[in-house]
Amino acid sequence: MRPNTLLKKIKAGQPILGTWSMTCSRAVVEAMGYAGLDFVIIDMEHGVMSMETAEDLVRAAQVSGCQPIIRLGNADESLILKALETGCGALMIPHVSTPAQAQKIVQACKYAPEGTRGLSPYTRPHEFDHANIQKSMAENNKDTFVGVLVEGEAGIKNLESIAQVPGLDMIYTGIFDISQVMGVPGQLDHPKVMDTQKKCVAACKSNNVMPGTFARDENCLKETKEMGYQFIAYSCDSHVLKKSYKAIADAF
Repeated sequence: MRPNTLLKKIKAGQPILGTWSMTCSRAVVEAMGYAGLDFVIIDMEHGVMSMETAEDLVRAAQVSGCQPIIRLGNADESLILKALETGCGALMIPHVSTPAQAQKIVQACKYAPEGTRGLSPYTRPHEFDHANIQKSMAENNKDTFVGVLVEGEAGIKNLESIAQVPGLDMIYTGIFDISQVMGVPGQLDHPKVMDTQKKCVAACKSNNVMPGTFARDENCLKETKEMGYQFIAYSCDSHVLKKSYKAIADAF
């Protein structure tokens, strides 16, 4: 298994920057890695991405030195297993609202005795070989990055207890969903949304879990960094491409 660069940066307390991949394009993902991004989140909840395409994007990210993260649509254990078999080494699972859900996700990402992850040596995480399988399993358990998304009212209420789940590396707060919960849909700079984000950051840091969130533009990127978010996903590939080419077309 390739070393997980995110875990080293988490332990060092470094802020890390990445983006979302919505285009299903290997070339775009590879280019984002060469641009210097720390990670790219391969979105399998929204859009039309298949697992085969996701595996190709994982390879493209790794080629250019960028950490791939697969965001699944739910916490189904068989889906978690398939995603990890791509060799991504990092997952984000949405719609987590209780510590029990988070604990079950962590266990699904870890081999025995730490968890319940199914084993086949003949996959990317083990370089398609049963030689030294016990060492490989231990390395996977150590290096697999486990993140959850807290997006609803119950999840925000339980965030402190979710952050206490052993083996959880990151809690990502979905600010668009938080704005809806606060009764101000889409108003990401509303005081209610900002206050909730600050509380989420404090709860994560007090439990040694990395706080993560989304930044839709440069101002939001600056605000979230100053707020103490360590894991920041800036926009997504499809929007950045449209925005950049629209500016060029308008100028022309």
